[in-house]
Amino acid sequence: MKLNEALRIKTEKRIAAMEQAESRRAELHIRLPRTQQIDALLQDIPMRLITGEDAEMLKRESEELVSERSRLLTAAGYDPDYDEPKFECTLCNDGGYCGLKLCRCIKEMLTQNTYRESPLAKGLVGKTFENFSLDFYAEGNERAHMEKLLEGCKRYAASFPDDNSSGLFFHGGTGLGKTHLTAAIATKVADKGMSVIYESAQQIYDTLDAVRFNRADMSERKKYETCSLLIIDDLGAEYMNQYNVSVLTGIIDLRIVNGKKTNISSNLNPAGLRKTYGERLYSRIIGEFRVLQFLGKDIRMQKNKG
Repeated sequence: MKLNEALRIKTEKRIAAMEQAESRRAELHIRLPRTQQIDALLQDIPMRLITGEDAEMLKRESEELVSERSRLLTAAGYDPDYDEPKFECTLCNDGGYCGLKLCRCIKEMLTQNTYRESPLAKGLVGKTFENFSLDFYAEGNERAHMEKLLEGCKRYAASFPDDNSSGLFFHGGTGLGKTHLTAAIATKVADKGMSVIYESAQQIYDTLDAVRFNRADMSERKKYETCSLLIIDDLGAEYMNQYNVSVLTGIIDLRIVNGKKTNISSNLNPAGLRKTYGERLYSRIIGEFRVLQFLGKDIRMQKNKG
């Protein structure tokens, strides 16, 4: 989504809110004719002020009219602000700007759509905490373990970015729900207006190679360093070389130093992570991240059998 499109959407919402307020005001004028008289008197006050009438007297008159109007609406069962525009953003009244600066609501729209329009995220639409089913895990210790893991992920997303870890490391076999929960976390964080990048390890390595050989701008690497949440999916399934492993480790190091969160999912357990990537990356993840083990049997296989 481009800035102009976000501003257009906000402008349309502002116009709609004002039109709805006008419609409610017309309703009041029909049902409570005195409100129409009051509104006409209030609209006339600025002109009376310009022509030299006493400012303090006009202020008291305005306050009395507003108070009378409020009492009329309340007595008739309406909220006092019934015909006020209900803007989505109360900071900019859906204008898109606070003074000369872009409003936070516009920045949030751009951030959320950057994540949702990414190729991997588009394939994860609909994966939420609410539809993560525990029914596919065996009753007893396995289900209890996964229920605790699910609740921990919900708390992590709700409190983001205040969790005291540098991120989450999800590990376990294929089809156990790692991608589902990383997507659910990503959606919750994006909904807060924070920048989320969700890519497979192979996608990240391809980008790093493109930057290395000048096929892509350095900003393509910087985005991994600066986003609020970096999610690396399927670590261990990519084609690796020592350069990319070194750069990825450096990115994770920098994010730890700068207090940025990184979530990683992998089929590799901690021992496999150490064997595949070496001591440096292993120690960063195991020492700084919260390690979450997924248990159970491949959910996709269970669904196919069903």
